[in-house]
Amino acid sequence: MLKILVGRDGRPSMKKVFALMKSETNLIVRRIIAKKGKSFLRVYEGNQSDKFKKRPINELTMAGSKVIRWGNRIEAETDKTTIVYNKSEAIEKATDKKRSRELFIKGKVRTPALVTPTTIGANQYPVIARPSRHAKGKNFVVLTNQELFSAHYAQNSNAGWYYSEFINKEREFRVHCAHGKILAVMEKARGGDKIAWNRAVTGEPFTRVQTADYPFSVCFQALKAVKTLGLDFAGVDVLLLGKDGIVLEVNTSPTLNSSDHVSTMYAKYFDWLNRSDKRREHWDFTKFKSAESFQWKNFQLDETANPGKNTTTTQQ
Repeated sequence: MLKILVGRDGRPSMKKVFALMKSETNLIVRRIIAKKGKSFLRVYEGNQSDKFKKRPINELTMAGSKVIRWGNRIEAETDKTTIVYNKSEAIEKATDKKRSRELFIKGKVRTPALVTPTTIGANQYPVIARPSRHAKGKNFVVLTNQELFSAHYAQNSNAGWYYSEFINKEREFRVHCAHGKILAVMEKARGGDKIAWNRAVTGEPFTRVQTADYPFSVCFQALKAVKTLGLDFAGVDVLLLGKDGIVLEVNTSPTLNSSDHVSTMYAKYFDWLNRSDKRREHWDFTKFKSAESFQWKNFQLDETANPGKNTTTTQQ
């Protein structure tokens, strides 16, 4: 049995993916009763995204199951047979944006530099300040000079805020990575004079990038970031400057309603995970020579013969 654990109240797009899947699956959503603060589980069964059974949280077990954690770190019973994709410790690294940025730098993932009032150069303003945990373009502070930076740093650095160099990006992407390959690349709408181009900020939908137009560095750096954090899959925000992809952050529960194609690819990927009784191995993306090679092919996810090569392999 495959179980998909999603965070508090879930996301509508996860229900869509669940309904598209062919596997016998439970979608398990943590539900909070407003004002009372009580928690329970909504367990959707049999790909029915409109029907659920209410369960106490202490009944959650992952023993004997294959488990997909969609940004969810809720504790549950496991055993030696449990296979977990996106383990809790990896999700925690991605959720803590300051820590993940430090790990990117250590792992040589191309990412904006971290700065302090003593390391910043005179020509590096503005500085972007954000708390360690944030989402949807919120808690985004732009510091335009040394006085503002020093004051904000003195007040907030010990509270977990981190400070990054500003990069005047040309384009920005959401790259959906899975097991060393890419399910889809979506381009964010330009935010005009806004620094954050998140959909929550601009209100504009993402557009799908065709495989032939994938920027190689964007794909490579996104996959490298996911590997550095120890994740199996994630949505990665990457900006493009010239030919260089620069990773901003990794999302372990990205919205999937930006495109029917994205939802379909995740459904195929989750079904692919479920068809193996052993943990699936990752592709070695460092061996890919072209941007098109990063893309998951339908015959690979479906494990059917490739009409062009007459093969059923899922590794290369």
